[in-house]
Amino acid sequence: MISILGIPLDENSSFMRGAAKAPFAIMDAFHSDSSNMFSENGFNCGDTKKIKVLDVLKLSSGKAAMDSIRITVKKELEYDQKVLSLGGDHSVTFPIIQAYAEKHKRLNILHFDAHPDLYDNFDNNPYSHASPFARIMENNLIRRLVQVGIRTLNDHQLEQVNRFGVEVIEMKDLDMNV
Repeated sequence: MISILGIPLDENSSFMRGAAKAPFAIMDAFHSDSSNMFSENGFNCGDTKKIKVLDVLKLSSGKAAMDSIRITVKKELEYDQKVLSLGGDHSVTFPIIQAYAEKHKRLNILHFDAHPDLYDNFDNNPYSHASPFARIMENNLIRRLVQVGIRTLNDHQLEQVNRFGVEVIEMKDLDMNV
């Protein structure tokens, strides 16, 4: 079964806000009269035997918000659910992976993004949207991190890549003619 979890958090974004609104907007679209509950291959997304839609989390802020996300995901994983999260800036990646790492050892992550999100402490915030993979790696939550499409690797992030043994395939090195 898949548990769908709304995570309305964007306080850790240093630029634009809006990710906190995503869970509500996605759920509104999901239940809109302009669509139906069937996918292109006939899967019934409204089948409560296969999909469990959880309430959107009510989050405080800071570390308490991160703990709430981790605890909620961990609880779903204890029931052998797969968790699909909606919304949240990139900072929510850390508590989600914390929960998965408690249940599943030797995780690998294949991360597609322009940014490596490896800052140690971006804007004096260790939980910044620019830092989740630094937290994941320093806590040894995964075995391997491969990042593809990176185009903004600065000196600090390159130090972090080397420190944690992250495998990076930069955008400039991708052969787009394949």
